[in-house]
Amino acid sequence: MKYPKLVFDVSFDERARFEAKSRGYLSNVYVQQSDGSMYPVVFYDCIRLAQDLEYEVSTGRMCVADIGMIILPEVTLECIKIAVKKLTDEGYFKRVVPRGD
Repeated sequence: MKYPKLVFDVSFDERARFEAKSRGYLSNVYVQQSDGSMYPVVFYDCIRLAQDLEYEVSTGRMCVADIGMIILPEVTLECIKIAVKKLTDEGYFKRVVPRGD
């Protein structure tokens, strides 16, 4: 099996891929490393992140914070795979806490 591996809580079929790209946001995803550790991640594109931040500021919250937030140019499977591979190679996941079961 090839690692890192993406693990989705729900099917990430063609429709889900289209919706993630259109929304600029994808959650309920984990990155599994070769040792079996799983890391929750959330993907945003810049436009959606700016929209969410604008909304949070308007409500007085003043921030957007998600565990494992990864910002991409667009939320596509190709961009996700490239980012996760590069982050793994750079040791990013060694510096964060894996999901506990």
